[in-house]
Amino acid sequence: MVLRRHIRFAVVLAVGLLAVLGGCGSSETRSVAPTPDNPFLDYSVGRDDAFEVVTWNLHNFATDGGEHEVELVVEAILAMGADVVALQEIKEESRFTALIERLPGWSGYQATSTSYDQDLGYVWVDSSVTVRTIAELRPAIEDAWRPFPRWPLVLEITWQGVDLALINNHFKCCGDGELEPDDPGDEETRRLAASLVLEEHIAAAYPDAAVILLGDLNDRLDDPPAHDVFAPFRSRPDLYRFADQAVAEGPQSGWSYGPGQSHLDHILVNAPLLAALDDPAATCGTLRIDFALAAGDFNALMSDHAPVALVLPGASLPGWSGR
Repeated sequence: MVLRRHIRFAVVLAVGLLAVLGGCGSSETRSVAPTPDNPFLDYSVGRDDAFEVVTWNLHNFATDGGEHEVELVVEAILAMGADVVALQEIKEESRFTALIERLPGWSGYQATSTSYDQDLGYVWVDSSVTVRTIAELRPAIEDAWRPFPRWPLVLEITWQGVDLALINNHFKCCGDGELEPDDPGDEETRRLAASLVLEEHIAAAYPDAAVILLGDLNDRLDDPPAHDVFAPFRSRPDLYRFADQAVAEGPQSGWSYGPGQSHLDHILVNAPLLAALDDPAATCGTLRIDFALAAGDFNALMSDHAPVALVLPGASLPGWSGR
């Protein structure tokens, strides 16, 4: 069903220990099992007892590899075994429809509001995820397009008794790494404005609820405080934490953009999820699925971003029913 408005796994344990694994937990059957010749089989994060979410920028999907790219993305998603995948840069609606049609047992949603066709979307597993609402977040502020060249896409779900709000984003790109507050067109200033609006929205709309903010946020997590576009979140460690902070501070082999050139794809959780993030079984890291293809094929046929995955043990999540 498509709703319209239509490893080697470079993984970071929640305590900050970097490890490289050949998978993460036991793979869960996801309606359609990946075929034995699926090149991405070593990159599974699927577990029956954990919630898994992935963020992935597909780079103008699917203008790079066309029909072959659709097949590769289907194989990658099936191999990952996550409950929800948040996508950025969906270029062609017909390709997204084809993607969902080739994922029996999955549903999807593509926003269609971006004038230059780099839309956000989600795919999720019907058997494990119940969707309560899905909608774009359009803040009632002057010149809202400056912080949000693409409207954040909010997906509220229930997974094994756990209510979660996911906020998918694709922040403004580029810049020189320095905040220029007096220049409203400065790329870093626009990303800071997005962080401010989103933090205020989370605090107001979800004061006690579990929230995961994720996406291609187009900035690093190791900038000095004077130029930190994520300061509204990072200044409140009691309320927010980037699950992939240790990835950003770790070796280039774990970075998502390039892949390995920089780390721009992030997953943030709020206070109700900090206990789950601190669980020794929690993991967050970049799925270097580019390793599964011949040199250069990943960038030529799929994307310039590798997916980033977060695994949260169900037993540490608020309201978990244990199925």
